[in-house]
Amino acid sequence: MPAPPSLARRAALARLSAAALFPAALPRIARGAEPTFDEQAAAVRASMATRIIMSTVPLTEAEWESLAALRGLVHVDLQEGVATDAHAARLAGLPRLERLVLRHSPLGDEGFRHLAACRTLRLLNVPQAACTCAGLEALAALPNLTSLRLGSPRLVAARGAGSPPGAAADEGRAVARALLGLRALRTLHLIDVPLGDGGLDILAGHEGLRTLYLDGAGISDAAWERYFARRGDVHVHVDQAHHDRDPNRHE
Repeated sequence: MPAPPSLARRAALARLSAAALFPAALPRIARGAEPTFDEQAAAVRASMATRIIMSTVPLTEAEWESLAALRGLVHVDLQEGVATDAHAARLAGLPRLERLVLRHSPLGDEGFRHLAACRTLRLLNVPQAACTCAGLEALAALPNLTSLRLGSPRLVAARGAGSPPGAAADEGRAVARALLGLRALRTLHLIDVPLGDGGLDILAGHEGLRTLYLDGAGISDAAWERYFARRGDVHVHVDQAHHDRDPNRHE
């Protein structure tokens, strides 16, 4: 089997591909710069591309309005800027959207309800969201959502000294029950969501899950033993490393 291309080779191939799509931007692409939003949007309108990827520059409000009119968009990846619930409402009108990445974007429950209208959505990556379980439950309306990467401090709130015993554990179980509703899910990555032992026990009931990444989940070794006893087929990373019991671990 041939070796996979190096990062430098992949970057060069990406620049060549971009040059074919955006010939007017050739001098900047040759220097490694990505096409502007206007250049990418023009390619989508001309049916020469189906994605908008902005890795260094946030969208302006005028560009958000333009993006909402790009009916041929399949993939939106915004690494900079802040997408709000109102921006999510604009994304909801894209009839072909399958892949959505929104970094630095504290989408709340309203924003998640808007995203739930994107019935073609397959991949959702919102690592700095601000949703509660209500927002997560709204995603159950997405019949094709196979990959979810999510972080939100509101999914399991921090508890003070006066909180009822077990309150955080109850919330962790509520998160897991909401995830069970995402029946098409195959890959899940939760970022600093303290699912807890009870949450993991419930999540073991998701029979479709094949890859599970948990960071800061607060799960004991005993709970992991129970999980692998039930779901030995799942590929697991914990806090950015393979779990020792992962039967599918790789170096």
